Amino acid sequence: MTIFFRAAILMACFLNAGSVFAAGGSCGSIPVPSGVSSCYYFSKSSGSDSANGTTEATPQAHLPGMPSYTGSITPAPGEGFILMGGDTWTASDLDIWWHWTGTSTAPIYIGVDQAWYDSNVCGSSWCRPIWTCGGASCSYTANGHGFYSDYSGAQYITVDNIEVTGLYFSAATGYPNYFSIYGSNNTFEHIYAHGWSHDVTDASGTTYDNSNVFSSSTCCGGGLNNQFLYNVVDGADTTKDSMAAFFSAPSTVAYNVVRYVTNGLEGATNSVHDNLFGPLVFCFVSSGCHQNAIQQAAPVGNVTSTFIYNNVITGVPSGGMVKLWTMQSSVNNAALNTYVFNNVIYNNVPGNDVDICQLGSNCGTHYFFNNTFECGNDSSTGTCSSPGGGGPSTVVYWTNNQCITSSACFNNLGTNVTATLATNITQSVASASGQGYVSSAAYAFQPTSASGSTVGKGGNLQSLCTTIAASNPAAGAACQNDTGYGCLYSTSNHAVNCPDRTVNARPAEAGWDIGAYQSASSQSKTAQGPQAPTNLKAILQ
Repeated sequence: MTIFFRAAILMACFLNAGSVFAAGGSCGSIPVPSGVSSCYYFSKSSGSDSANGTTEATPQAHLPGMPSYTGSITPAPGEGFILMGGDTWTASDLDIWWHWTGTSTAPIYIGVDQAWYDSNVCGSSWCRPIWTCGGASCSYTANGHGFYSDYSGAQYITVDNIEVTGLYFSAATGYPNYFSIYGSNNTFEHIYAHGWSHDVTDASGTTYDNSNVFSSSTCCGGGLNNQFLYNVVDGADTTKDSMAAFFSAPSTVAYNVVRYVTNGLEGATNSVHDNLFGPLVFCFVSSGCHQNAIQQAAPVGNVTSTFIYNNVITGVPSGGMVKLWTMQSSVNNAALNTYVFNNVIYNNVPGNDVDICQLGSNCGTHYFFNNTFECGNDSSTGTCSSPGGGGPSTVVYWTNNQCITSSACFNNLGTNVTATLATNITQSVASASGQGYVSSAAYAFQPTSASGSTVGKGGNLQSLCTTIAASNPAAGAACQNDTGYGCLYSTSNHAVNCPDRTVNARPAEAGWDIGAYQSASSQSKTAQGPQAPTNLKAILQ
């Protein structure tokens, strides 16, 4: 047994009475999070809850919190819970109620040892453990908190490398989630979610598309600093007409691939970066759907800045579906700042490409810069951006953006919108194609020639990167480079490789390229006389 640091011991006394020491066995070479000092092991195929669970040779069968668990382990800070690769836990094991908490220095880890797996299932290399309901409701009403995992107030939990499948929802069973999270400071990573299904709409229309893979709630003081990293949500093996990937208040959504769902992200969030959203699909019911690729409602918690960068959004099949919507909810705070940069939106049905604000009285300040927006697809384009109409007061800086459209790059519909537009470029699909900017490239609309109309023609925004870095160092560093183009998805092992593209640095002093990309040919350019002014202000009301 390993003694925790003094702070961790004191915290454990309060959070887990009688459990001061991490009581599991050795974690060996498993790359557990820092602060996890002992591990328990679980195998549905070969374990027994009467075993001690302290080694891979003596695993228990069920995880604590599973309805089927009969063992005596009480999870404590600093412990890891290792699931055997290839094993499957079914409906009777699920609707997990996890109510134990870690600490900042001694988190709890629920995950895997990639050297421990059932070769009869996985073959010659590791595969994920599986939680499946097999198309059933998965005892949704047993705990009344959600589907698979309810971290009710629990903090500092990392859940890693689980395959979840078989979720079924209907008017009769309710609308469960793969993961319902009510705590804070939790991390969900490398999850592969797929294989959901639903009932048809009944006569009264009470079956809706209201289930989610990850629902991070602000209820009960939760929802703060929850991270969702390197996950795959892929409905390719479903009827491709339901499910939201991220819902409610996921603080950070990064390095994920989301495909064949009706909603990518809908809710309050602080950082959305390096994700691939698309293709998206139509909802299976005519009402009860609010379909979006990214709908950012407001920040989570006591923060004033939101960062949305390095995302790719493609394959949205309706102009009624929003591609990117910032500060949608009824926020009323002039101090809020939203930074949107290095995103690529292309090959979608035109309409609602970029929406800014909607409700409330003041949506703060929005900085949209160095994005590449095809506002529709090669055969049809529309207006790229429209601030919300009506009363909300909004300040927008729209700079260095490349808009592929035959319509407007920025269409100010708001009666109380103050807009500053500088060094943007608007091109038709044909005009862009004539210069080598095409949607069919490996990286859509990446410049192919030093003579392209985006190369070296933008303003230098290094000072803005410095401002961003003061609030979010990672976003500040990304601001100084061009887009990483989301993530590359491997359909063979359902894993992501991020970023998809090797980034180029933006020049420290010379003019930047317009759009999400920085041409390698313009990286070394020195300043060529005075740059185009970036503080010109056009007030549109």
